[in-house]
Amino acid sequence: MLNDGIMTDNFNIPLQNIAKIADIAKLAGVSTATVDRVLNERKNVSEATRQRVRQAKKAIENGEQPITRARPWRLKVFLPEDAGPSTDYLAACFQEMGARGNATIECIFTRKMEPAVLTRKLKACIGQGIDAVAFQALDDPRVRDAIEELASYKIHCLALVSGIESNSLIGYIGMNNRAAGRTAGYLMGRMAKGPGPVALLSGGQLYRSHEEREMGCRAILRREFPHNPIVATYDGQDDIEGNYEETLALLNHHPDLVGIYNVGGGNEGVVRAMKEAGVTGEIMFIGHNLTPKTHSYLLEGSMDAVIHQNMRLAAELSVEALINFLNKRPLQFASLPVEIITKENTLGASYG
Repeated sequence: MLNDGIMTDNFNIPLQNIAKIADIAKLAGVSTATVDRVLNERKNVSEATRQRVRQAKKAIENGEQPITRARPWRLKVFLPEDAGPSTDYLAACFQEMGARGNATIECIFTRKMEPAVLTRKLKACIGQGIDAVAFQALDDPRVRDAIEELASYKIHCLALVSGIESNSLIGYIGMNNRAAGRTAGYLMGRMAKGPGPVALLSGGQLYRSHEEREMGCRAILRREFPHNPIVATYDGQDDIEGNYEETLALLNHHPDLVGIYNVGGGNEGVVRAMKEAGVTGEIMFIGHNLTPKTHSYLLEGSMDAVIHQNMRLAAELSVEALINFLNKRPLQFASLPVEIITKENTLGASYG
């Protein structure tokens, strides 16, 4: 019997739907000529478009509910430039997902720690056919104003990795940064070589994530490990050279230091300064984000622990949240897991 499938003994094998070029083109939001080029592996088609065509073909073949929009959603992602390998990896993850959910994603790098530049980039989305925006927020009134202005044009924003207060924000994707800071403080109190002062390296006051990590670390050290007080916070501006100079200064001013917690990027500068001062292995060092560099620092003993969040998961959840919002589906937000990486569990751990 042939109906929805072929009956063979005790097995019902479903027939795969035939994906016609015209149907693929409609679902993917491209021309039939573009579909033909993709299916026949011809050149002059972007990878994002290729992914969208392949996913449309697969959706039709699997009998999934087609997307009826005349064009794909246009999403824009803003990330800080020169912010290190984790941010570069996050951008690459967004680019890979350019065809998901019938959407195109453009990832733009902006000058780091420059609220005026980020504000201009956000407002430039108005009138460009952009449907929604995700960005690593700088906590500044001009940025909050830009979020409100974009919302008035029905371009809604999602905060990514670092949050910002706004009634017009879709939500926030990232880890619980207070919990991350408390985790770093707990590890410091448990693993530092005896009582003594601890220092923090900050990336400045523009990232709420850094502020929350500092607050979490301070709270748990004050409450549970008063013998390891935070004696200084140095501002390295999330920069390798800045952290190098600041670490040399704090080691000079506080020779009895037992631990350093870097709440942001630029771990290379901290490690270089500690090696030059001859204190590697004597002073505990905790930082953020597992990368090839921090992986090697863990193995050689230059770092004791890395607090990590999965950037691929951050990109996936961000795209999912934006698409669900635009399609008027229910939204669910959950914090990314706060992962603790040491030299003993680097095997199999994901970078980012």
